[in-house]
Amino acid sequence: MDEKTQVQALDRTAPVLPLMPGVPERRTHDYKRAGTTNLYAALDVASGKVIADLTPRQRGVPPVF
Repeated sequence: MDEKTQVQALDRTAPVLPLMPGVPERRTHDYKRAGTTNLYAALDVASGKVIADLTPRQRGVPPVF
């Protein structure tokens, strides 16, 4: 986990190229994507109970009429 805000700890698709004297480190711009998930949460204020549900992200599912 990265402790800086708004900075992702990316898993690169290729290794970092080795350093040579006078040449800066080089890395690829692409990274492995792990996907996303949906978090639905609610708070029952009276009891303080938190109700949460995680579901996998679904894309391209046609609506049901």
